[in-house]
Amino acid sequence: MKRHVLLALSLVIWSFSQTTAQSFFEDFESYSPGDMIAASSPDWTTWSGGVPGEDAPVSTDQAYSGSNSLKLQASSSTGGPADVVLPFGGTYYNGTFAFSAHFYIVNNNGGYFNLQAVNPPGTTWAIEVYFNADGSISMSNVQDGVVLTGEYPHDTWFQFELSIDLTANQWEALVDGVSLGTFSNSNNSVASADFYPYETNTGNALYYLDDVSYEYQQPNLVALDAAITSIDLPAAGIAGESVAIGATLKNTGINTLTSVDVSWYNGVDQYTETLSGLSLPSLESMDFSFSTSIPLLDGANNITVSVSNPNGSDDMNPDNDQATASLYAYVPAPGKMILAEEATGTWCGWCPRGAVFMDYMAETYPNHFVGVAVHNGDPMTVPDYDSGITSFPNFPGFPSVVVERDQLIDPAELESVVLPRLETPPAALLINKAQYDEATGLLTIELEATFQENVSGDYRLNVAIVEDGVTGTSAGYNQTNYYAGGGAGPMGGYENLPNPVPASQMVYDHVARAILGGFDGPANSLPASISNGETHSYTFSYTLLPNYDYDQIKIVGMLLNPDGSVNNVTETTIDEAIANASVNTIQVQADALQLQVWPNPFSEQLNIRLALTESEEVSLEVFDAYGRRVANRNYGLLQGNVVLPFRAENLPKGLYSFKLRVGNKLSTAKAVLE
Repeated sequence: MKRHVLLALSLVIWSFSQTTAQSFFEDFESYSPGDMIAASSPDWTTWSGGVPGEDAPVSTDQAYSGSNSLKLQASSSTGGPADVVLPFGGTYYNGTFAFSAHFYIVNNNGGYFNLQAVNPPGTTWAIEVYFNADGSISMSNVQDGVVLTGEYPHDTWFQFELSIDLTANQWEALVDGVSLGTFSNSNNSVASADFYPYETNTGNALYYLDDVSYEYQQPNLVALDAAITSIDLPAAGIAGESVAIGATLKNTGINTLTSVDVSWYNGVDQYTETLSGLSLPSLESMDFSFSTSIPLLDGANNITVSVSNPNGSDDMNPDNDQATASLYAYVPAPGKMILAEEATGTWCGWCPRGAVFMDYMAETYPNHFVGVAVHNGDPMTVPDYDSGITSFPNFPGFPSVVVERDQLIDPAELESVVLPRLETPPAALLINKAQYDEATGLLTIELEATFQENVSGDYRLNVAIVEDGVTGTSAGYNQTNYYAGGGAGPMGGYENLPNPVPASQMVYDHVARAILGGFDGPANSLPASISNGETHSYTFSYTLLPNYDYDQIKIVGMLLNPDGSVNNVTETTIDEAIANASVNTIQVQADALQLQVWPNPFSEQLNIRLALTESEEVSLEVFDAYGRRVANRNYGLLQGNVVLPFRAENLPKGLYSFKLRVGNKLSTAKAVLE
């Protein structure tokens, strides 16, 4: 069964025990055409445990070997009702497991199957394999997102294989014997395969299945063996920043592990530390985090984590001592931020996933990410905003995220989708300015756009009002929670909360309170033709309701392209917008060296970007508003596209001048520390 259409767990209790070896082969030749496989075979069942409506027929339409195969055809765009399951005779956590099947997918159709990590089906999905109608393959699960992609042929038989070393957590997928790649799996166990006719984009699913097999072998252990089975890294990063790194250590030997040395290496820097005082039994795992973060270089960062010296001795199996992962670090264009509007609701049991990933992005990338939670069907709903988001083309349901109003994604994909977009320079830099009347609650907002290029067409400005820390006492603020109990895997602590989570335990962030210009923004809020360097603004007004928290309100200003997508966005508190209205020197300054400074104003870190066509000496001096030098840096010889982070540690708020000397040239920019 496809995860997103799960309505209820099976009422049948599965209780297979772990076995040491198991194998299976099915070519469907022992059945007659039209036989329903679950009803005819003790080896097969259905998602709900032998329900006839979920069974699938043996067919002679196509066959890889002999004359029979299993036919799976969707009767609607949501897939099914066929939903057949092949149990593996146990749940396997260690050893090797090989799965193979031949597929025939009819042209303009797609297909789907998954491996369940444990029994009963519907508890945890180990991996989901989508055969899309365009001939692409996508493999994913909730915890890891998309792990592999590839291609397959239509109207011909092809073999799909999974070769899994469960002991070392190394998974490999192959099509017709050609590897799509390898990955580690957060759900590193297998219990059954589920075949379900479904296609993500078109809804057309018709495929045939033949020569299905699996083979399990128990692990062969040596006395002393430690393994790194996975690396915990963000999906992407920002060049010049550092990220925390973790990994999973597994005892793949017989003796208990009491200490190991662990290291990371990024191609430039290496760090090693000792984990001592352990008591890790055979075939058990533990997660750990390094005490030193990894600095990110511009572009691809290939990171290796290794383990050595188990219990102070040589590792008897060096083949599993290290794991690798790749993280791409992006260089943001100055002044660029990304808007992500999440469709959510307290009635939606999967929507805690949206809250977890929206919070992660806001906390990890506060200078680059703006999130708005657009509620549906609960007390926090803003009808105009809700109808705008849910009317987005091909809107799939809740939770979903609309990124810059031109891409629909699952919340788990936010990091990998948002960060690459930061490198696209915006058409204009945006500044929120505001005045506030405490007596009436009237908030007057001037959204100012300074254009960096010539544009023409129906560009528009718009403002949304967002509030953090929203609570309520009515039942409408109870959060339905399908992650309760942990059966769907970890989800930011929601797995430890009940279903529903009582309103008294819920705090909602990024909540949309208003969209001041309507979803599409006010017409004629910008001229039809604008030249590079011009500044234009539009004024909005909004009266804060008495129950809104002034200090938790955010003003989200956005620039909309003529096609309705979002070109750029900015977010400030009310106090920050009021301060902006009184400061005239807050915009990015540039000179002949193309010196760029962002964000401006800044709170903790200012980024200074410059392009050097040749190697030159670079140094920086920082002066306060009184002309006193408060900091200096000597960077030595630099070349290329360079981002220099400046952290304003222990400096008071105010206006600062940044004088950058490059060779015999001097460049100056000003920025406000708030």
